[in-house]
Amino acid sequence: MPDRLFRLYQRRRVINLNANIIASGLLSTVFVMVILWVMKRFGVDWPTWGFTAFSVVADLILDITVFMGLHWVANHWRPLRRGDCPEAKAALDAKRPSYLRDTGRLQFERAVISPVYYIIAAGLTETLQRQGMSPVWAVGIAYPIGLAATRCLHTMWGLRSGTYVDHDRPD
Repeated sequence: MPDRLFRLYQRRRVINLNANIIASGLLSTVFVMVILWVMKRFGVDWPTWGFTAFSVVADLILDITVFMGLHWVANHWRPLRRGDCPEAKAALDAKRPSYLRDTGRLQFERAVISPVYYIIAAGLTETLQRQGMSPVWAVGIAYPIGLAATRCLHTMWGLRSGTYVDHDRPD
């Protein structure tokens, strides 16, 4: 069963792209929360905007790094070969764009949408901190909300532009 789910994950771009972006977004949020917790524990006492700015930069770097690894696993790594049905083999063997070209296109689309993400995430982080919430929990609430909003927008865009079209189907 896990190998069937993994093949489905690899074959359907709308599934793997959203799963990868959500996973990288949530992982980067958790990493940023841990870093902020450590900073607060060691007595770092910045103004709220300092924690907000740090969270944006750290999230951006971590999110892109994790996404690129997950994207390679989903779209360019082929560990499961034996026992594949002919249709699954055809889907997995379909011609793919180069990893850098494919990742570049996705990162470009994400960059275009990222102002919406960071306006929601940073704006809500700052607002929650000014209401007295710890920067750790403010990030933990605000970033997933921004992620959910931009996932909806990017999925609609990707389905219309062809970015989310499976490799074994024409654009």
